[in-house]
Amino acid sequence: MGRTLLCSLAGTGVGFLVGFAAVYTAFGAQPARDTGPIALFVGIFLAGTGAIAGAIIGGVADLRESFRRKDQAQRETQDRDK
Repeated sequence: MGRTLLCSLAGTGVGFLVGFAAVYTAFGAQPARDTGPIALFVGIFLAGTGAIAGAIIGGVADLRESFRRKDQAQRETQDRDK
């Protein structure tokens, strides 16, 4: 659960920074009054998509770790019984 939250927050930050930087790179020569709101909107949109992607990646990682621990516990139990 902690890994899901951590990956979600990391995805949010990376998504926002990538969107913000992409707009400022693309509209570098345009007037500054239009660039700010557009960069904010694109950054927020990509922050949301980054949060979703990060949560999925973190959730899958948590799930794999859970299955790995479960399988290891079953193997240890079988080895003790023998």
